[in-house]
Amino acid sequence: MPTRRVWCRAGLGWMAGLALARPAHAAPLRAVGSQFARIFEGTEGAAPKGLAVDLLGQLFGDGVRCEWLPWSRAQLMLEQGEADILIGPYRTPEREMRMLFSVRSFYSDAMVWYARRGEEGRWTGEFADLAQTPVAAVRGWAYGSRFERMKPLLGQLTWVQNVEAGLQMLGKRRVELFAANDRNCQPVLQRLGLAEAVGRCSPPLDVLHGHMAFGRSAAGEALAQRYDQAFEQWLRTGSATELYRRWGVDRPATAP
Repeated sequence: MPTRRVWCRAGLGWMAGLALARPAHAAPLRAVGSQFARIFEGTEGAAPKGLAVDLLGQLFGDGVRCEWLPWSRAQLMLEQGEADILIGPYRTPEREMRMLFSVRSFYSDAMVWYARRGEEGRWTGEFADLAQTPVAAVRGWAYGSRFERMKPLLGQLTWVQNVEAGLQMLGKRRVELFAANDRNCQPVLQRLGLAEAVGRCSPPLDVLHGHMAFGRSAAGEALAQRYDQAFEQWLRTGSATELYRRWGVDRPATAP
């Protein structure tokens, strides 16, 4: 897939200059990510957009370049030192071995099962009850520690490539449950005309928190510290409130 690039535009130039100033000769930071609805969205031939693009633009000004890539490639680029920032990964023990995470998340998702309307009761909260139930989940996604522990109990688990594939399988009765989150599912349900046919189950599987991630290197650690300081200041501003409102994403609570 060809790489698509865009300069993240500054919304708070004064903060970018104060908190994340870079030497005039320094190359721009490279921030990479994949399709996260409302967080980081890309289409063929178009510049990425979303909460993360605007957020990085407000913190770094013209000193960052955002690129839309397949998720596996984006992660690999960070780990190999070819990118400076990975946008939006959930923080997991396995990933912490490969990358550094921002102290604070910048969004959260409740991971849930989806079922056809009227059949939400298939999920009782107990994984053992799903041993013989055909279910699906997105390959490469993190679903939380409980899901990982209980995954061996899912005797008929199918991995799909994306949310659309999972919802189509659910709609065609090829599976009974599909694991995802509202932020990614709702736009696809609307596009597929399934918004009235599919509902979310409760309780949630887990609540996961999305971060900015950095390389496990001295440079990555320094950049993570700079980002953390600037993000903490920015989160208390009116610009932060407006940005989260604009993208329809719940903002994280500020520290005491």
